[in-house]
Amino acid sequence: MSVDPDALMAFEADLDLFSIEVDGVPLWERIRFQTLREIRQANGRGQAHTAVSNGIKGYLQGVALWAQNVIYRNPYLADKHDFLFFGHKRRKLEDDGYWWDPYSDPIHEQNELDYIHLESPHNLSHLSPAKTSNLRYNDLIEYTGFLLRKFGVRRPSLPDDVVSHFREAEATIDDRFDADIDLIAKARKSLHVRNTTLPLYTLLLDRIDPSVVVIVVSYGRETLIETCNQAGVPVVELQHGVIYDHHYGYAYPEEETKTTFPDYLLTFGEFWNENVRFPIPDDHVIPTGYPYLESRINTYDNIERTEQLLFISQGTIGQELSRFAVAVDKDPRIEHKIVYKLHPGEYNRWRDEYPHLAESDVTVVDEPEPPLYLLFASSSAQVGVYSTALYEGLCFDLETFVYDVDSADLLRPLVEDGTASLVGSVDDLTRSIGKINEAHFDRERFFKSNAVGNVIRELERIKAQMAR
Repeated sequence: MSVDPDALMAFEADLDLFSIEVDGVPLWERIRFQTLREIRQANGRGQAHTAVSNGIKGYLQGVALWAQNVIYRNPYLADKHDFLFFGHKRRKLEDDGYWWDPYSDPIHEQNELDYIHLESPHNLSHLSPAKTSNLRYNDLIEYTGFLLRKFGVRRPSLPDDVVSHFREAEATIDDRFDADIDLIAKARKSLHVRNTTLPLYTLLLDRIDPSVVVIVVSYGRETLIETCNQAGVPVVELQHGVIYDHHYGYAYPEEETKTTFPDYLLTFGEFWNENVRFPIPDDHVIPTGYPYLESRINTYDNIERTEQLLFISQGTIGQELSRFAVAVDKDPRIEHKIVYKLHPGEYNRWRDEYPHLAESDVTVVDEPEPPLYLLFASSSAQVGVYSTALYEGLCFDLETFVYDVDSADLLRPLVEDGTASLVGSVDDLTRSIGKINEAHFDRERFFKSNAVGNVIRELERIKAQMAR
């Protein structure tokens, strides 16, 4: 059973959750995304990413990263820079043998910005060799905060009225959505993270003295953004994925805001600015393009296209989509080779969670090679639900099919204008394949051209505004 997104927003309005504060710190905006996502997971949505163990091995690895960061890629030993980037944790292995941050490295490669780039660990490690030149690690901040919390330093307390308010919200969640969510624990943890890391971010900003901070994925970085707000440093977010009207990291009710939202959001194109009520002025949501896509789209021009049907998976819908891929592969009417591209968050768990896929003849891609864009270039069609990759695949002129399960409505605009076809069964797919006209896709609307130049121009403009 799926949860009506409007019901979730009605719930937070009915309980007046945005009003909850402790010492002037709004709490709901810090736990909102995770809470609403867990409610949806409890009602049938899958796990987005592989969870990292918090056992003793995980703790020891974290401490080891902390110790290494004292002497290796220590951000507190860096010089001053105009731009401080907080990149994406996940990198892509490219043909040059380097691991790229796809959202930041195409910008860094132009050597036009005076920047330093910070990276948080992903699954308790950092991929190497990294393409990013001026790279530092964020381990000292993350694991110093973690150790302080383990020792109870700056542990927060919640006033009785706040506890009562959250208890009422927990009961309402259980009643309306049949989900058991511990809001008290989430609120205490978010405050504890803030209390232990805000001073560390303050020291970092004092050291780097940036004019602009650039981040990829703002939800989860509320304390960093609060620190920047206190220091008067504007925060710019680079779009990293699908943005839609019920994405709880971006969409906010008309009468509400988020105090720890970036000052600017640079989107892939005009399409992503539509139908979402962002908690910042409209003129601060600026279409600039997708630098990585634009820099890679012509790389595979010499690849021969084959009768290959590419499934684009995601952890949240992997169960349903993988079963559909197996059914398609078994149907003799489909002559295409079936390739199932897993999301990186599924790599370590797909054999256990999708045994039907492991036992099938479907070709499963569960590692960075071959690259996604190579798979696009060698395929003739793609199937998915709501992944950003489906939009990218359209740039490779792929026939596109949206599998009709929960959240498929996010790609409704593509279906309505004839760019993609909605399919709910193998019969639907056999009737549609080979009949979609890819000419409907307006690439400029979704991915504005001259992306790198646009991003650099906007960042320099924002920097210049701060100098006035």
